[in-house]
Amino acid sequence: MKNYLKGLCKTPMVFVFIFIVCVYGFGALGETAEINRYAIVSAIGIDSVGNGENLEVSFLTFIPIAEQTFTETYKVISAQGQSISEAMDYAGLHIGRQIGLSHVKLVVFNEQLLENDITRCLDYLSRSKHMSSSTKMVVTDASAKDFLKVAEQLDSGSSVKVSELVTYNSEYIYATDSSLELFFKGLFGPTRSSVVPYLVLEEGMDNGITVSAGGGKDSGSGGSGASGGESSQKAIINNGDTIICKDAKKVAKISGKDVKNINFMKKGFNSGAIELENFSDEHFDEANLTFEIKDKKIKNKVLYKNGVPIFQIDLTLSLSLTEIDNKESMIEENIEFFVITPQALQALEKKVRQSVADGIAIMREYKTDILDFYTIMHNTNKKEFDKFINSLEDKDDYLNHVVFMLSINLGAK
Repeated sequence: MKNYLKGLCKTPMVFVFIFIVCVYGFGALGETAEINRYAIVSAIGIDSVGNGENLEVSFLTFIPIAEQTFTETYKVISAQGQSISEAMDYAGLHIGRQIGLSHVKLVVFNEQLLENDITRCLDYLSRSKHMSSSTKMVVTDASAKDFLKVAEQLDSGSSVKVSELVTYNSEYIYATDSSLELFFKGLFGPTRSSVVPYLVLEEGMDNGITVSAGGGKDSGSGGSGASGGESSQKAIINNGDTIICKDAKKVAKISGKDVKNINFMKKGFNSGAIELENFSDEHFDEANLTFEIKDKKIKNKVLYKNGVPIFQIDLTLSLSLTEIDNKESMIEENIEFFVITPQALQALEKKVRQSVADGIAIMREYKTDILDFYTIMHNTNKKEFDKFINSLEDKDDYLNHVVFMLSINLGAK
């Protein structure tokens, strides 16, 4: 034992460890658990109230309950203030806990907020060290508070969560990514443009994600909690619609079809489908054909002629015929063995070319370069591009002065 103590004396780190345990260890044992001190928030909703001077901030909070069978229980808490931080302080007073932002996956804005500079609402969230930059953003036509009440029912009683719906939307369907990081990247970039998914909250809808909302008791104190009312059927509708923002303000709302047209020119997004309607050739008679995009490659090249940039897009698509809606009867052969005929390739090329033209027309109309052609042209030849931009009366309208050329290569995979 004596030799053991002498060995400890020769190891000073042991005393440091004992000191840390005495100072911090026993104090930690006496503290309450963090789960009792913090409200775990999974989503935040922001609305403007009054004349827009105040904000109503709603929090979709997770309430842990000790049970043998684990269930997720959520509740919507809301408070008003002149700023996000003030509303968070009031919300903490209402529930007797600190508002924790580490688990926030979704921020919901009422559409009215985007009529003005939305950075007022995002400043606190973007500066918070606990808020993840990958947090998704969503705009809704209803109040953000009502949206979260429907999301409360979904997250509690459904395997589908709104945050997962937005993630799927951005990765597989319409490629509208809406994280805080990408929003500010677009805002502070040369185009000053960003996009945010637009979800609709409607009553009595059979499509969409439908839940039975309402009917809860008002929790009172300071206007927090969900208000009561008659039970009604509400649905969150995701049609792929998107809000285009410039300088953090809404400039347009475009449909999911428009977003898909723009995505033909977007790198890193291979999913999607092309539909040919009333197509006829040696195999089909006025059939509707659906081709799935299996792979997509894009190469961009910029040339300058007489001071005008010529933006050339080389688009290669690998397609697979996945569905046939024939006028007369069912096609007997397996569609996997169909060879795309020259007539079909010609019709597909025409469809893709028209989709790309429509996508460019939308960006030209609203003067929003959401694909950042600006940076590609600038990096190709800075001297020529600066000369081109400086020659324009309206420097935001440069897309209308760029010549786009499209080369399409289609094939089966």
